[in-house]
Amino acid sequence: MIHPTPRLRFAPSPTGPLHLGGARTAMYNWAAARAMGGTFLLRIEDTDQARSTDASLQVILTGLRWLGIDWDEGPAFEGCGGGDYGPYFQMQRLPRYRAAADRLLAGGHAYPCYCTPEEIDVGRKELEAQKAGFYGYNGRCRNLTAEQRAAFERAGRRPNLRFRMPVARVLQVHDLVRGEVEVNTKELDDWVMLRPDGVPLYNFACVVDDIGMQITHVVRGEEHFLNGVKQHLLFEAFGAERPAFAHIPLILNKDGKKLSKRDADTNMLDYRDKGYPPEAVFNYIALLGWSFSGDRDLFTRQEMVEVFRIEGIGKSGAKFDEEKLRWMCGEYVRRWTPAECLERARPWLATVPAEAFTQHRAWLQNVIACYQERIALLGEFQDRIGWLLADPVADEAAQKNLAKDPASRQWLAAYADLLAAGNLPPSYPADRAGADEAVPLPSKKDAPEPVCAFDTPSRIEAATRAFTEQLGVKFGSFVHPVRAALTGTDKGPGLFDVVFLLGKDACVRRLRAAAAG
Repeated sequence: MIHPTPRLRFAPSPTGPLHLGGARTAMYNWAAARAMGGTFLLRIEDTDQARSTDASLQVILTGLRWLGIDWDEGPAFEGCGGGDYGPYFQMQRLPRYRAAADRLLAGGHAYPCYCTPEEIDVGRKELEAQKAGFYGYNGRCRNLTAEQRAAFERAGRRPNLRFRMPVARVLQVHDLVRGEVEVNTKELDDWVMLRPDGVPLYNFACVVDDIGMQITHVVRGEEHFLNGVKQHLLFEAFGAERPAFAHIPLILNKDGKKLSKRDADTNMLDYRDKGYPPEAVFNYIALLGWSFSGDRDLFTRQEMVEVFRIEGIGKSGAKFDEEKLRWMCGEYVRRWTPAECLERARPWLATVPAEAFTQHRAWLQNVIACYQERIALLGEFQDRIGWLLADPVADEAAQKNLAKDPASRQWLAAYADLLAAGNLPPSYPADRAGADEAVPLPSKKDAPEPVCAFDTPSRIEAATRAFTEQLGVKFGSFVHPVRAALTGTDKGPGLFDVVFLLGKDACVRRLRAAAAG
């Protein structure tokens, strides 16, 4: 009898990384199990010994945990795992497959096949020549006599075990996503279940394990639909109740074709290493074939669990949109406080001295706050803040702004003198007053008076505007060469946040260097 409590599984092969499609399959099974109050288990299908590696297994486990997916049963990893239905590695379950195969042999649902690969290929070509409309295995060993089998054994041939497919039977297969589908078994050949060395093939091992682990629902990609038909018959042969199947559509590229490595990163850990927020990646992948609501794209994992239903998965392929993923990442970055964002970004801030995270934490938080509206990935902070940590080399746009007005070098020198005489905080990494307390940036509500005060960005702006009036220079014309001198580019935070964050020494030095040409 199938388990009374919902039990769903994700069963990857450790032959490569956790990719987008696999991550989505895992997420949907996980969400369905959590939504139904059931169990989510992780099973490792490692029968491809030539390609399975422990390195791939670790990448898959790490990728799942990075996405926030946990499992109740399966391999032990970061607080997940255990369970009463193991072992959860197929290569540790070989005796169970042999016993299950013997049951099918005894019941006439399977037979030994002694054909060599060359003989199988000849049989396929004969079917093609006959235009039989079916080009699989020709059933050469399907009805061997005991004497014929004994002759093959004496010749040293070791048989595969094949499942005996019903001949020309029409099946009505119900799928939670695709609905009712009719399939004729004449389109399917007698497929290999077990190799001579006792290692099972996918369809056979999958069914034996799903029965043994009492799986109630199977959610997987639509490329497995015909496998589902074969498995339907195998459940029948075992006299076991069939789980509810749901075959979900493919993830497509922008041209509507199957997504490939050329279209997107396929390894989840590549997204991690580039600084994609895991919540955003989870959120976006969940929407590739399923909708949270008609007017809302952003949601938490728990919010997904509260509304997720397998029947709500769409029937059409979903297109992967890198730009929408980046937009969603930016939305998550902007939700965090500067303190949280700083901690999240810390692994990517390689040029920031370690002591700065304690001694100048408020300053770093203000730096991060200036860029939260401008970046999507945590890995982008490092390149954006480089000008704060070392004197920059002016890029082409900055050089144009410095050369645009012949008088700009005089303005820069005069502005350097103004800042040198004011009370602008000292430059990082010198100690700063209130370094243990964050100063909100930008500070638009600060009073602009007195004009000569430089202790907040808004007061720096007020003083600078008054200064440009004294010079008789248009404020817009003045801003561009100053930004170029201080940052080496024409982009970035507000100019007066720049001045405040750089501090007196760095501003004066850079302005005078630019003025000197």
